[in-house]
Amino acid sequence: MSTKKKIMVGVSFFVFVLPMWVQSQMVGNPAGVKGKGEWTISATGTYMNQQVGNETAISRRILMKSSWGLASFLDVYGMIGAVQLDLKTPDVNFIDYEGKFRLGYGVGFNGAVLPLSGSQISLWVSGQALRYSSEGSFIEYADIFSREYKMHYDIREFMGSAGIVIPFQSFRIYAAGIGWATQRLESKNEYLEYVGVVNHIGQVDGEFRSGLWTGGVVGIELILPQRYTISLEGLFFNEENYHIMIGVSQTGRSDW
Repeated sequence: MSTKKKIMVGVSFFVFVLPMWVQSQMVGNPAGVKGKGEWTISATGTYMNQQVGNETAISRRILMKSSWGLASFLDVYGMIGAVQLDLKTPDVNFIDYEGKFRLGYGVGFNGAVLPLSGSQISLWVSGQALRYSSEGSFIEYADIFSREYKMHYDIREFMGSAGIVIPFQSFRIYAAGIGWATQRLESKNEYLEYVGVVNHIGQVDGEFRSGLWTGGVVGIELILPQRYTISLEGLFFNEENYHIMIGVSQTGRSDW
């Protein structure tokens, strides 16, 4: 088996096994820019734990990313894959919302500034937007009846970052400040079940905006032959709100 195929077998582990307990919207993978005319393919498994109000959102993502170097200082990219969302509430009378994996897609850019004078450290900025949908339900139980709230969510996430990339032997270490926000359009259909009879109560549409969250990200890339990298990244707002990402990328057009 060739080196490239061995690495891609490893991708299956990182992308399809680890996302069961780790996941996120990636900031790096790879970090920085790759140069004009360079094409990079990335695969990531990601995990997000986010507490907003009395809800805890847990999201697992499997995303492919295709980047293209428009200039020596600018890469642009598109993302597509599958995103899954769970919502948990502290109310013991509720069965929590569990969504299935649904299509997710987005766009973004990486920009770089020339290395700082007298060092190999480079400045790096990025921005991206991700959109996905989710469907599922909350169920509320009482003594003699239950209510089911069937939900449809249309979710948009926005992220911007600025930081540094430091090469060190076979690694690249990066760190950045982060701004993150989400917008969630929601449609709720309510159903009441009483002694086996189900009645549709009505539908309510709404919108949720998180406002701007700020935090920090730190990541490390292992540089492999044939311009492959393996990335591990943590994005932290506080101890209860964080994203974790692991992924692999390859730059260039080498043959299989």
